[in-house]
Amino acid sequence: MPYNDPDPTDPMTLEAVSIETDDANAMSEMATCFIEEFLRMGFHTERIMKMFETPGYAGPNLALRTLGIETIRQIMDEQSSMRRPCAPNCTPIQRTGADVSLPVLDS
Repeated sequence: MPYNDPDPTDPMTLEAVSIETDDANAMSEMATCFIEEFLRMGFHTERIMKMFETPGYAGPNLALRTLGIETIRQIMDEQSSMRRPCAPNCTPIQRTGADVSLPVLDS
């Protein structure tokens, strides 16, 4: 199969799905999921807020534009209060250039 010619029977092909909902809380739930996920990975709140402010991150940026910065900050405060900071022997993911260094736990 040619490199740029996807096979329609390939089960690993990424598919985008649009889901319409009448639930007014859907956008808030989506923002909460993004924030929780990145807090669990060890990202600091400033870095997560930068992601929401960056148009390249379509979902988080849409949530920011829809809900407003105060609501996003409130959700972030609620979620970060439920999550412990990274353990002393754990280093959050650091990005240096194109390389990614993962946390290393000393035993």
